[in-house]
Amino acid sequence: MRICAVALVGLIALTGCGKKKGGSHDGGLGGFVSGGSGGENPASGPTDLPSGLPTDLPSGAPSDLPSYDAPTPSYTYSAPPTYNSDGTNDITASGCDYDESTHSFEYTLNVRNPETQSMRYSITIQWDNQDGSGLLGSDYQSITVSSGSSQTVNATSYRYLSQQTSFTCKVTSALKYPS
Repeated sequence: MRICAVALVGLIALTGCGKKKGGSHDGGLGGFVSGGSGGENPASGPTDLPSGLPTDLPSGAPSDLPSYDAPTPSYTYSAPPTYNSDGTNDITASGCDYDESTHSFEYTLNVRNPETQSMRYSITIQWDNQDGSGLLGSDYQSITVSSGSSQTVNATSYRYLSQQTSFTCKVTSALKYPS
């Protein structure tokens, strides 16, 4: 109802039909008057609007619409477990030997995983000539050891020795990472 009243007032203001001035008559056709170059009715807009128009017209969005609260995302961050990537302290070795029947260097490694997760160990083993003349053999082992468990690995390197030789066995590297 309010919108109709506002539209009617706007129509009356635009057409100039709200008031008749003097006794002039425009030929009896009525309706809208357009154009013109001033004269008695300059196009400056209405000055005498009817009274009693509503002043409490709504503005903005209606107040009865439901409000929307965006959900707050929840993040749970857990830091990755920390571990020492050098696994040499997790290894105990024994049996540094040479088997003449198979012509092989042998070394037994026991790998114990102290971490809270399963770890993969990449281990390099060397047999060196004790007099410092160089490398006699090497082996590489890659194993996975569960958390808190241990595993035994036999490292082997084949080489034919023609004379009495003194040698040493050592783990040169043992890199570990989560499996």
